[in-house]
Amino acid sequence: MEKKFFDFIIHGGDYNPDQWIKTPEIWDEDMRLMKLAHVNSATINIFSWSLIEPEEGVYNFGWLDTMMDKLHENGISVILATPSGARPPWLAQKYPEVLRVEENGIRNEFGVRHNHCLTSPIYREKVREINRIIAERYKNHPALKMWHISNEYCGECHCELCQEAFRDWLRDYYHNDLEELNESWWNGFWSHRVTDWSQINSPKYRGENHVSAMKLCWNRFVSDSHISFYENEIAPLREITPDIPITTNFMKMYDGIDYQKFAKKLDLVSWDNYPAWDKGRNAEESAETAFVHDAFRSMKDGQPFFMMESTPSLVNWHDINKLPKPGMQELSAIQAVAHGADSVQYFQWRKSKGGHEKYHGAVVDHCGHEHTRVFRDVARLGTVLEKLGGVTGKYSNSKVAVIYDWENGWAVKHFCGFNNVNRNYVAECVKWYAPFREKGVSCDVISMEDDFSKYDLVIAPFLYMLKDGTDKRIEDYVANGGNFLATYLFGLVDKNDMCFLGGFP
Repeated sequence: MEKKFFDFIIHGGDYNPDQWIKTPEIWDEDMRLMKLAHVNSATINIFSWSLIEPEEGVYNFGWLDTMMDKLHENGISVILATPSGARPPWLAQKYPEVLRVEENGIRNEFGVRHNHCLTSPIYREKVREINRIIAERYKNHPALKMWHISNEYCGECHCELCQEAFRDWLRDYYHNDLEELNESWWNGFWSHRVTDWSQINSPKYRGENHVSAMKLCWNRFVSDSHISFYENEIAPLREITPDIPITTNFMKMYDGIDYQKFAKKLDLVSWDNYPAWDKGRNAEESAETAFVHDAFRSMKDGQPFFMMESTPSLVNWHDINKLPKPGMQELSAIQAVAHGADSVQYFQWRKSKGGHEKYHGAVVDHCGHEHTRVFRDVARLGTVLEKLGGVTGKYSNSKVAVIYDWENGWAVKHFCGFNNVNRNYVAECVKWYAPFREKGVSCDVISMEDDFSKYDLVIAPFLYMLKDGTDKRIEDYVANGGNFLATYLFGLVDKNDMCFLGGFP
């Protein structure tokens, strides 16, 4: 069933008014500028934990109350974030277990973002607690339209809590049967047969790192840990604001989390889109970006997604950072909408005065006014998006699908053999996807667990691993008239590397 969240295309993005708390006149100026830019939404509170809870149990919401009211009074909707992506220093100081342990066994010090253990009971409790307080405070605020959970989940932890959690995960996965695990991992090779669960640790470069099935299980465990952490985060929001949709921002085809599995827990899929238009390969970049758009659109059966971040300007993390040529930002935004995005959002609204992202592009530059090419581009695009509201909520009806499966991608990465130098699962899938895009044929990007029956043609590049039951589903699909093409190696060497099932010659 089609589900529509807004009657207009969301146009806005990350806004960090807490950076300007000592100059509140800038808040008023931002309201004026947002109207000029045809901005209708702001995402706030992503990195504000140290301000709203400067000490444990001491809260400061006055500035956020003011901002929620101010945005609403100016006709701007709020996507309100939970702050778990960057914890305050006091939390790490008082509860050092929340800090991640790296693969080398050394616990990190406080710093950067997402430097937290996903397993830590204390961190989960603190996140749930602050989220409950935020939800209770703003549950009836008319500006609140959506929850933005954390920010760009990523990374892994190798602490003792995670080691034990990994063993518990394995016990469940292998039915508490060590012999089943030994057989599945082929542990007789190199004398790796284990006789007790305590003998298993996470894969590390200074320990066991050559058992591909073990590394695949670690990938699954880390992914499930992120999803479990997310479910812990949203529990109070589901309870207190059941009618407010929830999302979190994915990062392209990041392989640390199975996004296809994670997406089932979201009301709306969203992702952060930063094409490298300045690298001299725009045709390839356009095809790859389209592939990612269609992958996220396909995760909920064709439901539109949100482009939660993009840059109207430049970024600060390429080797050389250049302002894109005129028109590229608009082209990038319209490409997203054409592939199913119901939003065009930016990181960030106003360029920071300091910090790591001081020179990351924004709608409002350091000059602080609207008389820049970037601002004019954003405002012009805003007027275009206002005319396209009728496309929101529209689902796709593709007849062709390319299988990109996160678990298959992990398995492809871990095996040793054939071409170990140039192995890129995403690029291989894009290679098979691109010709359909060039011909204007809508193409979904699905997992091997999705429904094949609605497609005339399904292509599975480098189908190295089959999940349980996939072989039977392929047989049934072909028996009912479907056409299935699978490749087994990167770059077809000869016809024996390709299997085609179906009625086409």
